[in-house]
Amino acid sequence: MFCKTLVAAGLLLAVGAGPGRAADWGGIKDIGGGVPVPVPAPAPVPTYDADSDWYVGLTFGGNLSHDAKITDTDVDDLGNTSPGVFARDSGDIGISPIFGGSFGRYITPSLRAEIAIDYSPDERISNSGTFAYNVTNNAPNLSATGGVDTNAYTVSRTDTVKLARTTGLVNLLYDIHTGTRFTPFIGGGFGFSWRRIKRDYSEAYTCLSGSNSVDPTLYGPGVCSSYAAPSSSSPFSGSVAKDQIDLAAAVQAGVAYEVTDSIIWDNSWQMLWEGNGISLSAPSASGQNRIEYKDSILQQFRSGLRIRFN
Repeated sequence: MFCKTLVAAGLLLAVGAGPGRAADWGGIKDIGGGVPVPVPAPAPVPTYDADSDWYVGLTFGGNLSHDAKITDTDVDDLGNTSPGVFARDSGDIGISPIFGGSFGRYITPSLRAEIAIDYSPDERISNSGTFAYNVTNNAPNLSATGGVDTNAYTVSRTDTVKLARTTGLVNLLYDIHTGTRFTPFIGGGFGFSWRRIKRDYSEAYTCLSGSNSVDPTLYGPGVCSSYAAPSSSSPFSGSVAKDQIDLAAAVQAGVAYEVTDSIIWDNSWQMLWEGNGISLSAPSASGQNRIEYKDSILQQFRSGLRIRFN
């Protein structure tokens, strides 16, 4: 009888201690017959802070194609215009290099914002070579004769016009994670385009004839009016330049490859739009010759490394 009582007391103590011992496991569940199974720890949640979200990038690429309207116009002293000969088709400009840099931050694991600065050096937007052609210039006759004087000239001219640009864009980009080292992305941005147009020219001209709207006998073959004459004697040469800042916008798409946790290789296509046009005039026997570049859309390829701060 004493032995039975002792066994019963032992069983009661074992049952009473069971919940306390299970609680001592901390994160242990009893499954099927009281076998303890550890509960997996929760997956870590990515955190983004000022020490790890920032990145810098270096870019090299090219302007693959230009879609722009380039015009060359002779403007006489009365403001009359006629087509010039130096306008180059934008499709003939060819590939020009791009050098750039960026600085940005991840807003979320997939969304990032950045400031991107690109520079493209001089690219020629005028026809090359020396051209021979005829022009006329009209100007008021300020003498007692009055009327309008018209001079005709034969011209030999060389004109080299080049355009360089620096663009600054604030971009918003979305990374499409694939679970691999390859991450496609899309995005776009707005900013400015700082363009510099420069031209070097030289011209020689010869008077063909002059006429006056009031007195047809005032001039003749080989005799030109001094009122409608160029401001410089033949030959002459010079150089002029102009800077202008306008709005710009771009869209882009590409693929990033994760070389390491901190180094990412970006390859992307970008379409850049530039607002307004930029023009530059230079003296000519016709009065002035004006080159204008406007309505530009550039197709660009950009490749570079992005380095994250850890």
